[in-house]
Amino acid sequence: MLYTFDFSKQFAEEFTRYPSDQEFAILGFLSTYEKNGLTEFSKYKGKISPSWRGVDKNSSIYKYAQSNSLWHVHIGLPQYQKSQYKEYFTSDMILHFQWVDKGNHIRVVDITWHYKADGSFWLPQPSYLK
Repeated sequence: MLYTFDFSKQFAEEFTRYPSDQEFAILGFLSTYEKNGLTEFSKYKGKISPSWRGVDKNSSIYKYAQSNSLWHVHIGLPQYQKSQYKEYFTSDMILHFQWVDKGNHIRVVDITWHYKADGSFWLPQPSYLK
């Protein structure tokens, strides 16, 4: 099966200015994605989740994340931490991507801290989704 990706316009503009550790982590995820797609999350070290999981279904955050097919993967920066309860790893930084209809293509849109300073979940701004 062929698995493809692209970058949103904003992400593509910023990617070349990212520190090398971020570039390396992103390219590592994409290399694994091209080989395996997202059919078996166990192929990835970092936890992969829909960005609306665990959010109140009536909230604007839930509606925004779900309607834009936003998912995220823990990218291992600054380092991976093993989950206490599951066989996956998390990290403070995540890579957001859009995975429409769980198809064979994703659009990479942003790399961010998992949470903002106020503890709320970080989501890409609409300008990053184009």
